[in-house]
Amino acid sequence: MGERGSGKALVMAKRDLGAFARHLAASYLVLAPIVEGGVTRFAVAGVDDIGGFGDRESVPAPSKRPLKEVFFPQEEVLLAFDAGGKVEVAAGAAAPADEVTRVAFGVRPCDARSLTLLDLVFDAADYKDPYYVGRRQGTAVVTFACTEPGVACFCTSVGGGPSDEAGSDLMLVEAGESYLVKPLSARGEGLLRGFDAVREAGDVELAAARDAEARAVGRVARDVPVDAAVEKLAGAFGDAVWEDLYRKCLGCAVCTYLCPTCHCFDIGDEATRAGGERVRNWDSCMFPLFTLHASGHNPRPSRKERFRQRIMHKFNYFVENNGRVACVGCGRCVENCPVNLDVRRVLETIAAL
Repeated sequence: MGERGSGKALVMAKRDLGAFARHLAASYLVLAPIVEGGVTRFAVAGVDDIGGFGDRESVPAPSKRPLKEVFFPQEEVLLAFDAGGKVEVAAGAAAPADEVTRVAFGVRPCDARSLTLLDLVFDAADYKDPYYVGRRQGTAVVTFACTEPGVACFCTSVGGGPSDEAGSDLMLVEAGESYLVKPLSARGEGLLRGFDAVREAGDVELAAARDAEARAVGRVARDVPVDAAVEKLAGAFGDAVWEDLYRKCLGCAVCTYLCPTCHCFDIGDEATRAGGERVRNWDSCMFPLFTLHASGHNPRPSRKERFRQRIMHKFNYFVENNGRVACVGCGRCVENCPVNLDVRRVLETIAAL
């Protein structure tokens, strides 16, 4: 979203990261990885919170909860109505923003890439969700390239990587005692305006950044045969393999709620005699009520059908509709599944059919 930047690589000292964060906070509402109740999520950060990790010369930690809730909240009011028939659309959410007012700071490349997939759903040619689009156009994304991919990461198997630039407006890459600063859009260039602690990168910093990127790619632990699985899924809907693959699944939906690309939702009216609100909430294809018809019929009556739907949607249906898999390899579903149902093993099993 937005015009591409000049692409000129700049550099800042690591010790200036906190100053840069405070520079952003002076002009924008900054959302950064904050620990709340033991869980890391993107939330509004105070100047001290933002400056803290910068002063320690450290990179923001990966968030347990995905960046998607910054643009597609778990619960949001779409409109309000009263008994007299007056309807009021939720203020500030229904129209695209004219300018950048927020910055998501400390994003990892997989989460930034997930926005390009959500754009295909909520900002498509034939349908544009004004609530999502307004937040998306009004938010710049500052990404930090990964230096230590997690044990569950498989971003390189789905077209991404530790330094993937997709979805980012500005990327910082470790380069020894400095960060290589890469403006990737006009919005990213705008974030640097007035910040004097950057200079043009030299050969030494560029080489150090390339080395850091290569080391990070080498640390991605697993090469998952995603392309082979996508090819096999085209004819695997009725295969007996699903009888075994789903059995450990509890249907808890933690995989879909923590997934940065899952986007199922439900809309309901919460009303009283005086009026009410129309509310959109996250939902999940892993829940039996998601496909329950008013007649009482459910086309996905068991966990097998629901588990199959999740895999088919991400790696078959979404590919057929959009040409891309709906997965960024962040590993959240692997790390947080209570029964260790590993999507990487699922894909390997399907690829071997």
